[in-house]
Amino acid sequence: MYKHLLVAYDETDGSKKALDEALKLTKLSPDTKLTVLHVSDDKGTGPDATRDNYTPTHALADTAPGFDNQYMGNLSASRDEKLNSHRMVDNDQGISAPSSTHSVLNNVKEKLNPYQLDIDYVHLSGSEAKRICEYAKDHNADLVLVGNSGKSNLKKWVLGSVSEKIAHDCETSVLVVK
Repeated sequence: MYKHLLVAYDETDGSKKALDEALKLTKLSPDTKLTVLHVSDDKGTGPDATRDNYTPTHALADTAPGFDNQYMGNLSASRDEKLNSHRMVDNDQGISAPSSTHSVLNNVKEKLNPYQLDIDYVHLSGSEAKRICEYAKDHNADLVLVGNSGKSNLKKWVLGSVSEKIAHDCETSVLVVK
C-alpha cells in the first residue's frame, strides 16, 4: 500500500482527524513509515533565530539582502559540509527539531506512545503549504494527509486555505480529511 505517510499536524480538529486517518492506514500496512510534521512561524531564539529551519544555508545566496558573512558563516565551505552542519538532530525523545522540541510535537508524541509505532516527528518553520510540499517531495512521501480547516467560504476567499494550497501545489498525492 503506502510506504511513507506524512501528516501535517497543528493540533486543530482537522489535523487530529488526519492523524486518526493515518493511524488507520498504518494498521492496514504495518511497514508504513509515518511522519508527523508541524510547521510554524516560530523563529525561536539563539544564533539560528532568523534562519529558515529547512532551507540549508548553501541554498541562500550570499548576496541576499539582510544576510552577511557572520550570519551565513563560511560560504566557501563545500555543499556537503554545509548540509552536514545544518542537519536537524534527533534528541532523546525522537523529535527532530532545529534547536529544541516543540510543544505541539511533544503533545502528539504523548498521544501516540501507546500505539508503539515507529514515528518521526519533525518541526519546521516557514510557510505551511510550502514546507509541507517540500518535505513530502524531499522525503519521498507517498501520501500527505491534511485536515480541512473548517473556515467559512468568506474566510477561505480572503485568507486562503492551507489544505487547498497543499492539494494544489504538492507533487505528492494529498488526502484532505474532513
